Amino acid sequence: MKQNNKLMRNGSGIHARPRVSIAARQPLKPKYSAHRTTILLGVLCISAGLAVQQNFNEIFGFVNRPITRVQMNEQWQQLNERDIRQLLQGTMGKGFFEVDVAKVKSAIEQHPWVARASVRRVWPDTLSMDITEHVAIARWGENQLLNLHGATFAPADLAGASHLPRLQGPEASQFQVMQQYQLFSQILFPAGLKLTELTLTARGSWQITLNDSLQVAIGRSDLTEKMERFVEFYISQPKTNAEAFEAIDLRYGNGIAVRNKQQDLTGVAIR
Repeated sequence: MKQNNKLMRNGSGIHARPRVSIAARQPLKPKYSAHRTTILLGVLCISAGLAVQQNFNEIFGFVNRPITRVQMNEQWQQLNERDIRQLLQGTMGKGFFEVDVAKVKSAIEQHPWVARASVRRVWPDTLSMDITEHVAIARWGENQLLNLHGATFAPADLAGASHLPRLQGPEASQFQVMQQYQLFSQILFPAGLKLTELTLTARGSWQITLNDSLQVAIGRSDLTEKMERFVEFYISQPKTNAEAFEAIDLRYGNGIAVRNKQQDLTGVAIR
């Protein structure tokens, strides 16, 4: 009888020869453990981060240069460059990206002669500013000036504004008074009369001063009609008569009251 296994004899009998199994070769253990690999990767990441940080600081320092120059328009009558530079003392020398342009704009617009300002940064080291100053057309009350838009502003020194007409009226009436001033000035122009003072009283009555001396009471209604009537009358008078006028009262329906210097009011009827 055939058997798959070869037989072996020994002193005690016959036995089957055992199979010899060949085990698979086991892979070698890595030289470095996973823990050591993690540490190595961490060190590499930190080193790379430090290198990136150093390069970033160098690049940022290059683009974030200090502000050292100022560009500004200088077509002004009242402002000057020295005034503006004084307002920028806390800004010069700061880094390009550290300058708060909104804050600079606000600081410049605090100057009483500045109507508005725009500010922008120009790389690498410049602040560019466009500044518009107020254009005063009249004095308002005792301590303020009035601009073209009917807004008031208050410079510290009004000595240079003594030639401007003086307007005054109740609170928040600036724009109304300015418009009336412009209308009256146009009507008075043919007579060669200069409106030097205009007042709107609390009761809504209008009074003007012409050529710094002639007082004219207009009243509250029919302002344009009354002023046109006055100009017609004034032009019709001989120059010597007109120069003698001290006060005019237009608060009549169809007439004018005239007071000459050192005389009482005299009625003049005009139909």
